[in-house]
This record gives sequence, structure tokens and C-alpha cells, in this order.
Amino acid sequence: MIEEAMFLLFGLLVAFNVGHFMTLRECKHALLRLSFDAKTVTDFDPGDLVDVLRDEVAGMVGDALHNMRTPTIADHLGGVISQFAQMRLMKEMQQSGMLTDAHAQSIEPEIVND
Repeated sequence: MIEEAMFLLFGLLVAFNVGHFMTLRECKHALLRLSFDAKTVTDFDPGDLVDVLRDEVAGMVGDALHNMRTPTIADHLGGVISQFAQMRLMKEMQQSGMLTDAHAQSIEPEIVND
């Protein structure tokens, strides 16, 4: 009877150790995965991202400035004509009552006499 109990206890001890080693192996794999993930996170350098963004923005600004041209006399005359047209249309809108008093006051400049 004692031999059977000892054999049973020995079998339970072996089964427990096998289960324990399997759990330890799974923990080892989980720790390795975590260490790889931590390494990829610690290898991330925000300075590299900032440098890439700086280069892209500098390229876009450079392209925009390169494609700009010097205004010609036609551009200036167009600006003057559009300004006069806007002033005339705003006065017509005020006279026709399309603008409220609040809009009309914000359109006409205030002249302050000191």
C-alpha cells in the first residue's frame, strides 16, 4: 500500500513539474515578445519624425515660392478695379436695404476728429 501511495505521489510530482516547466516556457516566450516590443518602442526617435516633417514642409514651401511670379501691372490694375467695384456694390446694397445697420456701420469707416 505504501509503495502505491509513493508511486502516486511521485507521479503527481512529475506531472506538477512538467506543468510548471511548460508554464515557465510560455512565460519565457511572453517575456521575449515583450522585450522585442519594448526595444522597438525605445528605438523610436521623435527627432527623426520631426526631421522628415521639416523636410516635407520645406519642400512644399520651396515649391510654392518657386512657382510664384512677380506681380505685373495688370495684377495691380485688377486689384484697384476690384476694390472700386466692391465699394460700389456695397453702397448699392446699403441703398437697397439689403444690409442691416450693423453691417452698414462696420462697412463705413469711422472718422474721429481730435
